[in-house]
Amino acid sequence: MRRTLAAAAVVVSVASPSAAYADGGPPAPVVVSGDNHKGEVTTTVSSAGSTGSVQTVSTSSGSVSCQWKLDDTDNTVLLEGAQPGSDAAQAAQQGGLFYNVICSDGSMYLGVFVPGANGAPALPTPQSLAQQAVNRMQLPAPDVRRNPAGDALVNLATWWWVDPAQWRPLTQRTAVGPVWAEVTAQPVRSVWDAGDGTPPLSCAGGGTPYDASRSPDAQSTDCSHTYTESSAGQPQTGPNPNDRFFTVTVTVYWQVSFVGAGGAGGALPVMTRTTRFPLRVVERQTVVTGGSG
Repeated sequence: MRRTLAAAAVVVSVASPSAAYADGGPPAPVVVSGDNHKGEVTTTVSSAGSTGSVQTVSTSSGSVSCQWKLDDTDNTVLLEGAQPGSDAAQAAQQGGLFYNVICSDGSMYLGVFVPGANGAPALPTPQSLAQQAVNRMQLPAPDVRRNPAGDALVNLATWWWVDPAQWRPLTQRTAVGPVWAEVTAQPVRSVWDAGDGTPPLSCAGGGTPYDASRSPDAQSTDCSHTYTESSAGQPQTGPNPNDRFFTVTVTVYWQVSFVGAGGAGGALPVMTRTTRFPLRVVERQTVVTGGSG
């Protein structure tokens, strides 16, 4: 194996050279020339093109197929020291990507540099595609459930949870030519602000759904809040004097990672989605009955 800077040339030895293609020309980004007396075909990378496809160099005695794959190794050192005005220096200015080339005749070329086509930027990296995928991800706003389902009661725990159907990983995949990236977002925790001035509550997951068919003593949650005062002192927000609420805010945190072409992958910044809703909190009404003595 050898590593070569191929803004210049990559030599693939074959039995008999030829630049003939059945369709009349080689597919981009490979331009083939050769010397019939030396028994070799010189393959020069000239354009980013569709480098993920298998490029076939036809010869009179058969063919050699070369597969181009993104090289995720840091090869920038190969461009250091390139002479001003050289092909390598110009290629570096134009932008480009490194590829590993593996051919059917056993030849292998590592770190082949593919400049951008006509001075334009080369194919995107998996990392940049991953960011594009993140920007297109449709993460849902939290679908909030609670118990009691109506007004909350002072001194009675209010259970909160996010619809379990939302608590699952989501993926977004994108590709440009041979370069691809797949992003996965996984919800990992939820944070609830009760709106009454108490510190926000952080839950390890989305909360535990309340099961009305079970006894309250037989179930528990780490995602509940007990109000100690009603919302009667809040500003009136509607025509009814009782339109006074606390504003509850729930934020779901999504852990994001990606994998991509050439073995690329890693963690991406955490993403969040937030829902706000009004909640009336009322005093529990107690009925006292008595009889005459």
